Amino acid sequence: MGALAAVALENLPAIIASLRDVFVKRNPDAPVPSDAEVIQAYQEALAASLAVDAEWLASHGPASDQ
Repeated sequence: MGALAAVALENLPAIIASLRDVFVKRNPDAPVPSDAEVIQAYQEALAASLAVDAEWLASHGPASDQ
């Protein structure tokens, strides 16, 4: 595991709490999401971002080292 991944893992509880706090501030009438819901939302956001990246790479071809 890389150093950045280790730091992310070590700080995961604080990261989840921070995302939950932002959600609650933006959605005061909604139920507070569980840890599992926060993690699932993050996984969905990451998957969507990776799909956009893959689509861009497919349409633009590999980068050249010219």
